[in-house]
Amino acid sequence: MVLVHGLSCLSYGPVSLPRLDRRQCACQKGCTRLAAHIVRAVNNPDPPAGADLARDFSKFVNETGAVTPLKTRKPSHLLPPTAAVAAQLDALQLNDWPERGAGIHTAFLFSKPYGCESMITGPALPDQARSWYGKEAWLSLEEFTSMLQSVDYKPLINCESWQATSPMVFPSSRTSDRAVQSVEIMAQRTSGHAPSERPHTFTFCLEHITQGPYKGCWMTVGLRLGDYANV
Repeated sequence: MVLVHGLSCLSYGPVSLPRLDRRQCACQKGCTRLAAHIVRAVNNPDPPAGADLARDFSKFVNETGAVTPLKTRKPSHLLPPTAAVAAQLDALQLNDWPERGAGIHTAFLFSKPYGCESMITGPALPDQARSWYGKEAWLSLEEFTSMLQSVDYKPLINCESWQATSPMVFPSSRTSDRAVQSVEIMAQRTSGHAPSERPHTFTFCLEHITQGPYKGCWMTVGLRLGDYANV
């Protein structure tokens, strides 16, 4: 119960896109990082650890005025492509908040739904979404979950931290409805009994939907291993 109170500042309301100065951006990263530690502490059988971290998190937000993470859980035409990438990575970093697998669920919602251009209204949960492997394949939520839990993408789940390593790049000179951005993921792993960190580089491939209920939204159509934006 203490944890819920400590995280009550997390908002799932309407999308807002505040302008962040450098200090606020640093606070947001710190806020997300601390929240990730809280979620890990909940899965630890030692209750005092989770309670202490929850109080620290609440104090951190109140004292710094940090922009709290996880405000965005679904795509919106108001979100630029950089915000769409950030929303997915922030959610995956706290994959089991507010419930188990919530981060993967968010990533599924941000992935291009099957037949979205011909839909009349957008369902609350699409039946299928585009595979991140970059091929023309469509996955159910269960299949999408299995994909993200594979060796290739598992570093994204509950990662220690992440950062963009390129600007958003629009590779085509003829159209602006495709974009890519590379990111570095610091995944936590265990080497023997001592925790260690190892970076992984991925490139998000996004598509700007031009018709249907998702018109104006930037959706993920692939996540490539490696850096394909800084070329």
